[in-house]
Amino acid sequence: MRQIIDSDKMDTEAKMNLLKRNNPEIVVESEMREVLGKKSPNAYIGYAPTGKIHIGYFVPVLKMKDFIDAGFKFTFLVADLHAHLDDLKAPWELLDARSKYYEESIKALLKSLGVSANKIKVIRGSDYQKKEEYIEMMMRLASTTTMKRCKRAAAEVVRFGDEPKLGGFIYPIMQSIDPHFLKADVSFGGVDQRGTYMFAREVVPSIGLEKPVCLFTPLIPGLTGGKMSASVPASKVDILDSDSDIKSKMKKAFCPEKTAENNGVLAYAKYLIFQVQDSFQINRPAKFGGNMVYESYDQLENDFIKGNLHPMDLKSGVSEFLIEKLKPVRAHFKGKKWVEKAYPK
Repeated sequence: MRQIIDSDKMDTEAKMNLLKRNNPEIVVESEMREVLGKKSPNAYIGYAPTGKIHIGYFVPVLKMKDFIDAGFKFTFLVADLHAHLDDLKAPWELLDARSKYYEESIKALLKSLGVSANKIKVIRGSDYQKKEEYIEMMMRLASTTTMKRCKRAAAEVVRFGDEPKLGGFIYPIMQSIDPHFLKADVSFGGVDQRGTYMFAREVVPSIGLEKPVCLFTPLIPGLTGGKMSASVPASKVDILDSDSDIKSKMKKAFCPEKTAENNGVLAYAKYLIFQVQDSFQINRPAKFGGNMVYESYDQLENDFIKGNLHPMDLKSGVSEFLIEKLKPVRAHFKGKKWVEKAYPK
């Protein structure tokens, strides 16, 4: 586990380097440095509670920890109304249950990284998005843009279909003004959120709001060789998967010898393991060369590409890491009915 960081002893550049860990995109760095000069800056990330939480969420949660370590106050927005507006991905009657599930999932993931849930403020979109001031600002922004521009902004996150519902066009407008109501200096999300926040930077000055400073984390490829998808179980490890499920999914994962491209197993090592710990041990029988200890991801990838590390050994090592790291997550959910209520059969 990486050492505990005291933000009070860090200068602006040290904090900037922390935020740049794991190769996110920052828009723009000069504006981020101005934010870091504030006494108590605020950042937020928002998730619409739709599908179940998978291992890919570890990447933004790790960055949440970096924000907190850099001295930010942090808000986790459970965007419940967004979840319903996005082509009814979350039924209205399940919004409360799914919001609770998302809240507890993020708290559990933070706990597994040694971060107290008290370090974040959790708020639901419905807590403020129904208020008169919010609706007025939403209408003002809606009057300045087109449906075509809204669709292009949300194309990576909203399911429009052949006959798109109006809710999908409202989605990016709401997301553009959320930072203002959350008093956020930084809007943070996965790189799939880039279109929406670039839209926000373009349009919100027209109604007197400041452009959001943004940070986008990379997305981990799926275990099937393509995009990780909530609708393709084999492409992802869910945070509540059993040990046997994790081993089974990893065993079947796309991981061709000497190939790094679209290799989700290697991506887990790059974006998760080496961001949580400084070294990675892969246990092997003596007849296959014995245990291997890697001090960096580059060392691991080079060994894999050269054929010095077999895919099955890599898969086994990654499985062991995931099983250990997800133990506190499963313990957090033990005996609770959060999943059953959020996703009734």
